Amino acid sequence: MIKIYKRIIAYTLSFAMLLGVTGCGKEKNKETSEETTSVETTTEEEPSVDVTNTELTTEDSEEVDLDSPEAKAEQEKFDDWLWEEFVEGVNSDSITLNYSLANPEEYGVTPTDATYGELDFSEESIEQDKQDTLDYMAEMEKFDYSLLTADQKFTYDILYDEYETYLLYFDNPYLYEPFAYTSGLQSNLPITLAEYTFYDRQDIEDYLTLLTLTPEYFEECLAFEKVKSKKGYFMSSNSANEVIRQCTEFIANPEENLLLVTFEDRVNEFEGLTDAERQEYIQRNHDYVIDYIIPTYEKVINVFKQLKNTGNNDLGLCYLDGGKEYYEYLLKSKTGTDKTPEEVIELLDGAIEDTMSELYSQLFADYDAYEDYYEAMESETLYEPFEYKETIEYFEDVVDDRFPEIPDIDFKVTPVHKSLENIVSPAFYMTPPLDDYEHNSIYINQGSASSQSLWSTLAHEGVPGHMYQFVYFLSNDPEPIRTLQDFNGYQEGWATYVEMMSFEYYDKYDNPSFAAFEAANNKLNLLVSARVEIGVNYEGWDLEDTQKYLSDNGFMPEVAQDIIDYVVAEPGNYQMYCTGWLEFEELKTYAKDELGDKFDEKEFHKVILDAGPCQFWLLRNRVEEYVKSAK
Repeated sequence: MIKIYKRIIAYTLSFAMLLGVTGCGKEKNKETSEETTSVETTTEEEPSVDVTNTELTTEDSEEVDLDSPEAKAEQEKFDDWLWEEFVEGVNSDSITLNYSLANPEEYGVTPTDATYGELDFSEESIEQDKQDTLDYMAEMEKFDYSLLTADQKFTYDILYDEYETYLLYFDNPYLYEPFAYTSGLQSNLPITLAEYTFYDRQDIEDYLTLLTLTPEYFEECLAFEKVKSKKGYFMSSNSANEVIRQCTEFIANPEENLLLVTFEDRVNEFEGLTDAERQEYIQRNHDYVIDYIIPTYEKVINVFKQLKNTGNNDLGLCYLDGGKEYYEYLLKSKTGTDKTPEEVIELLDGAIEDTMSELYSQLFADYDAYEDYYEAMESETLYEPFEYKETIEYFEDVVDDRFPEIPDIDFKVTPVHKSLENIVSPAFYMTPPLDDYEHNSIYINQGSASSQSLWSTLAHEGVPGHMYQFVYFLSNDPEPIRTLQDFNGYQEGWATYVEMMSFEYYDKYDNPSFAAFEAANNKLNLLVSARVEIGVNYEGWDLEDTQKYLSDNGFMPEVAQDIIDYVVAEPGNYQMYCTGWLEFEELKTYAKDELGDKFDEKEFHKVILDAGPCQFWLLRNRVEEYVKSAK
């Protein structure tokens, strides 16, 4: 039976392995000062699973003997099923396999021929995907939930809720955007290929084969864009122009392309090849990049030039048929929150008000210090020059009293290739394989990341952010299938949560008050951007509405159009960072209020990290259990 994991992985292929900093391409401290009809269901029968009546819980309604032979048998059966799903999912495409396992044979996984995985946007395929999802959920419901262990129930709830959420996608499938601003195929595939690891010779061959398959993979996505255009769902003209710009810059100097330079480096480092074999591989890669990759990006440029004025909407999602409902799906799927858009708006408004109040208190306490801070920020003298790797190592030392220990790790911090400087985020972390989490990579975009923003960026991407969180999770032997899931609200929310702590660790500000100013400024940048994002995409704000909101709240209204252009192109993106961060803050406040003097921040963080990436309602259950046991 073909599981829906294959389809989801294919749809998110270009984004799943990259985790970037707040703003996804906008420079920090500039985010608020600069910066058809849905497919008809053709299935005559009603869905086979009534998901609306499915109640998930991590607690038993009655006592069950989990050590009974019956329970043990059910637990073993569920474990076997999870393992089968992992093996099938991890082997569904070559990139997922390469990024997930360094030694697949040790996991009983036999790699298939090189492939990008299944990708089919036809109406028939979309409808089949929906039925596959329902079948998958029905298969899960065959297990006796009451006989599973607590950890198994947690995994069950994560999986089931994920697919229940995914069903919402099928109400408006033509609002999906494979060529999005910063999370799109065109911007993320080059880095994904450039970081494809050569563990053995077959990996080199598979990589080269993937280059030859790239035109076909892109062609399916371009065909989908043409269908979107006919149905009135094509992206805004500004977004289309941005895709054209990104592709043009990526192929501007074919003989110096990222995929040529990085391949040569990896092949030269690969042991066991003769000089002749290395040169043969390098020549093949050169030919494939020139013959397959460059023409593919040229075709994207040509198709988008043809389609760029066919979109019917330059404003938010809610102006498209089904757009408001699709935004509700994006909010849930991208953040993992169970809050409604209205509740998220209330959360954001409250956080903005609280942060503004904190900032005004600081201003009244020492306005001269704020003027000095603002001058240093404007002149980019707030931070002294620092080395990237040394800074992350510094964070490792100074945060150990607030976060649980992780194993020793090796990591590198590398500048992105110049061909990507105007395409990718200011920085991003490449997630490591399940069985090789000791080796990690962080990329810094020196073309867009200001040195004044890199202090918090390195905390976000490194320690105690993404790298720390992933190493902690993987070193605690998680259920393998969970490593195939992307809970960006948890992942980006965690990285943003700790990023906001980073300013207090910089000990070279001219005035100690600068740390509080810097934290408030960064919080407001993100909060206001997220508020505009949901205002535009869910509430229907236009340029005038956005300008008024910014002006009324003391921000620069002249940057409204830039912000609108970004949030229209990447709906829900800011919420991964902002709503995710606020969910963590909400959980922390709850635990502190309940425990008072008994609250232990390090233990709280351990509860969060032990749970691993998941939906926030499930994380809330874990925190409530921690609070109950700690009282």
